[in-house]
Amino acid sequence: MANTSKCPVVGCESDVVTNTLGKVGICRSMLITLALLPYAWSGVVWVADAVQSLWHAATNAVGT
Repeated sequence: MANTSKCPVVGCESDVVTNTLGKVGICRSMLITLALLPYAWSGVVWVADAVQSLWHAATNAVGT
């Protein structure tokens, strides 16, 4: 049985991957954030393209 006095979940902060990554200052939550970043950037690009399309449509309608 694992010692759960520091962590309420069995196995947290005690596995090989967490210990190895922790030695160089990397935690699992940072890896998850970095993994989701490309999807977030795609959303930013999509919104920017949508705003740009609306802007062009509005300015073309007024300009003619």
